[in-house]
Amino acid sequence: MYRLNSFVQNYDISSPRLWIRRVVLFESPEKKNAPIRSIPFSRGLNIIWGVELPDDAVADGTRPVTLSGHSVGKTILCRLIRYCLGESAFGNPGVMIRIKHSFPKGWVGMELTVDDQEWAILKPIGQSGDSKAAKMMAVENLFDQGRQENQYRDIMAHLQSTMMSGLQVNAPPNADKPYEWKHLLAWLTRDQESRFQSLHDWRSSRSGADTAKFQKPKEHALYLIRLVLDLVQDKELEVSRSLADAERELKQREARIAELRREPEYRLNQQEEALKQLLGLPSTEALNADMSDLSSPVFILRMEIEQAISQIQHDIERIDLTIAQKRIWLASYDEQRRVFKAVLEMTEEATELLQSEEPEGDTIRKLRELRGKDCLYGNVPFLECFYVRERLAEAEKITSLQKVREDKRVASETERRLEVLEQQREDHDQVVALLNELRRKLEADIAEKRRKEIKLSEYRDRLQRFDYHLEQRQQALDLIEGRTPSTKLYQENARAAELRENIVRKQDELRSLQKSYGKHLKSINEVYNALIKNVLSDTYSGALRMPKGELQFHIEEVTGLSGEAVETLALVLADLAAMLCSCLGIGHHPRFLLHDSPREADLDRNIYSRYLQSMWILTNDYGGQDKAPFQYIVTTTSKPPKELEAAICLRLEAHPETKMLFGRLLTNSPINEQLELFSEEDKI
Repeated sequence: MYRLNSFVQNYDISSPRLWIRRVVLFESPEKKNAPIRSIPFSRGLNIIWGVELPDDAVADGTRPVTLSGHSVGKTILCRLIRYCLGESAFGNPGVMIRIKHSFPKGWVGMELTVDDQEWAILKPIGQSGDSKAAKMMAVENLFDQGRQENQYRDIMAHLQSTMMSGLQVNAPPNADKPYEWKHLLAWLTRDQESRFQSLHDWRSSRSGADTAKFQKPKEHALYLIRLVLDLVQDKELEVSRSLADAERELKQREARIAELRREPEYRLNQQEEALKQLLGLPSTEALNADMSDLSSPVFILRMEIEQAISQIQHDIERIDLTIAQKRIWLASYDEQRRVFKAVLEMTEEATELLQSEEPEGDTIRKLRELRGKDCLYGNVPFLECFYVRERLAEAEKITSLQKVREDKRVASETERRLEVLEQQREDHDQVVALLNELRRKLEADIAEKRRKEIKLSEYRDRLQRFDYHLEQRQQALDLIEGRTPSTKLYQENARAAELRENIVRKQDELRSLQKSYGKHLKSINEVYNALIKNVLSDTYSGALRMPKGELQFHIEEVTGLSGEAVETLALVLADLAAMLCSCLGIGHHPRFLLHDSPREADLDRNIYSRYLQSMWILTNDYGGQDKAPFQYIVTTTSKPPKELEAAICLRLEAHPETKMLFGRLLTNSPINEQLELFSEEDKI
């Protein structure tokens, strides 16, 4: 067999960055010291063998026909390992239901080393429980751990920081989310269901795994492999980022261009819908907006609005004229009212004075003024003097005759003035009534003018909106039919063309840079080629290429041999080559790898045996199970070669049940118990 010493002798790595020392299955915390199974792992090659029943195993009827090496727990163990390393599921839904039903208080534990730090992890596989972890502790002791001492989050963060360290970038080009430890874990522990179909296809939807999805599954998965193999340069990163930025901007520009191209049609529909609302037309009816068509509803409505505006303007002008005339009349009537009021007041005052006058003679007035005084000659009061009294009597007779005549005159004059006064009052009241009526009509005219002005404003606003929608509709039509160029669309198209040219240049530059990886690719290919020759023969060789940044591992042979088995072997050995390169200081692989039944992907039995023998030789050449710088766990139903007996860490058999992974068959639970595993929303 071809020896691999040509590259083994150059390694200077002391231990795997990640390796598992032990996996333990517990039925319950109470039985922690009597586990269902404790599986030790070593460095180097670890084989989990599911023993197939011989062809005549069921001849005597003592063994179930349905059981063989395929249903003894190999894949479940792989899923439990992945579960302990951070995945949230430890099987597909059916498997998880059976395990939870069979072991309602069950737990799985793992002891592992991460960058030379020893950790223990304990996770529930029963109905409930919180995951636990701690450094430098046996997994059994985690059952007694308090909440404050729990370091499960710490170990998950430690796996993220250590296993992803060394990568030049933490995210693929043109991606919104960074790589996670679970992404790398998916490559290191491929699903059996994926059948080793491609270098980048690590998980199958049938497995029920919760691996974080890539935005671009193939591109981002292959880029992660390149990062792990250190096949990314600083300059390429710079160009890749620039290319990613340009592609991102181009995507945005193209979306904007599509939007700008749709915008005129959207605007046209929007404006026509607004016009239909103004016209009172149903939205489903076609709109005739041709202003040259006299029968068009748009033309008719616009003419109606313009005529209404013209009529209202005419009415307002008429009302303004009427208001002006009435204001002139109002001023005239008000002046008449003021004059009539002044004359009326003067007449009333004169009449009152006339009625209050009482004519009296000078003699009587003088004699009356002597009242209370004494006559100097007779020494008696004047009014008691005979002479005075006689004179006063004569004067009163004369005055009485005069008063009668004056009273007649005053009465006659008063009557005449009262008649004049009454006429003046009638004339005044008539002017006041006319004035009030004129004011009322003037206020009515002003109110009517205000109503007309409001109506005019409404019609003008309606016409303005109507013309706006017509103008916007025409602009949209001009853009759609090319009569008006879109400045924004032109600018966006120009920028998009510039970006496309830039992307082509960046892609050419990127391809040129990727061609410069020749020396590094050659080093990796030497390891890959050595593995192929060792497993097959010298007539076969490995070919590692990276066209357009896409890693491709191929097995080539002089006769051009090909087929499903060759493709599968090419992928299996590609994974191993990546791990072994890290032993030589090439790349950042954790030097941990788990393959679940790769032979089930149609590998020839003899080739499969040679491949396992090669990994066992590498284990011993690298220092044996205690010192090998890698850990490779592989499950198989094929009997390993006799010389690999020491590499078998677990042997599982279908009969008796105690030799199965859980020591017994996993039974299905009743329907009502199965439903309890899901939320109320899932039950509906």
